[in-house]
Amino acid sequence: MKEVLMYHQLAVSTQEELFERLSKELNGKNIVEESFLAALIEREAEFPTGLPLKIGVAIPHTDGTYVKEDCIVFATLKQPIVFNEMGGEKEDVISVSVVIMLAIKEGKKHLDMLQKLIESIQKAGFIEGLSKAKNTKEMENLVSTYL
Repeated sequence: MKEVLMYHQLAVSTQEELFERLSKELNGKNIVEESFLAALIEREAEFPTGLPLKIGVAIPHTDGTYVKEDCIVFATLKQPIVFNEMGGEKEDVISVSVVIMLAIKEGKKHLDMLQKLIESIQKAGFIEGLSKAKNTKEMENLVSTYL
């Protein structure tokens, strides 16, 4: 993994604002193509990534063709934002406080990382720890412990 980015208590009020903010960061670091944002929004609309856990989590991602360098972004949010539930109906929404965005070029690597993330998310303490982290250093420590 080339890069793991941490954002602590990100102040965004909508999913679109979150995607714009993170895509702009990734684009500025030459990690994703300019078209990554539009692809991300489109994919999230078609295949929602909100997970109905005690603390809502979303794992937004898109096709690897929009990615130049592999990266995972962990972000905690100042206040929860709404995501649709993965595999749910249009009206099934979740208040998300922790976002894990994937930008991975190769399909197999993408699936492996997604699987690893889902396993970590199911472990007691990981998401709760991320949501309660006081800074990015605490987030980094948690991520390295659980991933």
